[in-house]
Amino acid sequence: MVIARPADLSRDLLEDFRLDAAELFPRCEQLLIELEHHPQDSERLRELFRRVHTFKGNLGYVGLNALMPLPQALEDVLDRLREDALHFDSLLGDILLLSLDRLRALSDAVVGSTTGIEVDDLDGLCQALKVLADTPTAQQDETRRRLLLQLDPRTQLLARPPAKQSQAQALFEQYGINLDADLHFFMELMQASEQRSQYWQGRGMRLLTLALAINELGGRPEAPAQLAAAICLHDLGMAFLPLDLLHKQQRLTREERRQIQSHPRLAFDLLKRLPDWAAAGEIVLQHQEHADGSGYPKGLREAEITPGALILHIVDTFDARTHERAHQSLNKRPLLRAILEINSLRGSQFSDHWVEVFNRTLQQQPTLAHHQ
Repeated sequence: MVIARPADLSRDLLEDFRLDAAELFPRCEQLLIELEHHPQDSERLRELFRRVHTFKGNLGYVGLNALMPLPQALEDVLDRLREDALHFDSLLGDILLLSLDRLRALSDAVVGSTTGIEVDDLDGLCQALKVLADTPTAQQDETRRRLLLQLDPRTQLLARPPAKQSQAQALFEQYGINLDADLHFFMELMQASEQRSQYWQGRGMRLLTLALAINELGGRPEAPAQLAAAICLHDLGMAFLPLDLLHKQQRLTREERRQIQSHPRLAFDLLKRLPDWAAAGEIVLQHQEHADGSGYPKGLREAEITPGALILHIVDTFDARTHERAHQSLNKRPLLRAILEINSLRGSQFSDHWVEVFNRTLQQQPTLAHHQ
């Protein structure tokens, strides 16, 4: 199916359409992220429905009727949420986010084309959303998973082998890091700790690859070897917690939360015994601190936190959002959603400056995101 904009569409009407879209879609994305934290918030849900409905009307005004079935299908899903016939969770949020992104891309492409664009999968997506809206509760989980995979085939989490020293050697050579006896030992500890949980396997190399690239683009404020050592050991303390605590899906008790929050101290205390790795120890100790002072263990603010810790906190969270986690039985989540979540917390949980460098790193080296 070829979709083209009307030939007699006025320039003023086209510009109004573009301006409305530029304001509407980011707000819809923000509402979806907020709904994950407040799934029962009927006002946010009403606003989201209202904005999708408005865009559907805008499509009619500019004669893009062929695109209207997609916002209509989204309205069907949102209607079921408003009726409490569906429940909102992050999996459904991902589906809605990717569907909106598809709608924005299609409308931008049609408006920007003078000859029209070929669209093959629109009917299938609209039908899948309508099926989702009507699926009984008992079958919702499987239906959502299938639709998410349809929207983003990278969603499927593939088993990854443990990181190999040859991979690390090539990466370290890229950044001028000497893989000496200490770093070799830290890598072995990292790989051993990854075997402690199925959720951790392969994550060390993912974190190393992205964090070193961000540090490089940001002007190397942290010595690459120190940052690499910190990444290898930052969660070593987690490996010494009971497996039932690591994999617990229910809300943590105060004592369990205290145990989790104590984990940076173990690797910090070990690195203190090695004077050459003092900077790595500080990164480890501070990697759960927040830019606004709400983190742990000391409640430091951004100016007090070492750059390596600010970088590590971003990439650690990004990896958690794009891979299975013990507390959430989801497969790998869409990269777009994870990037939006990181950006929504800039200036509060994360350093605004380092989120900007994170964004530029993924823009300049998109394969780093797919490496996730």
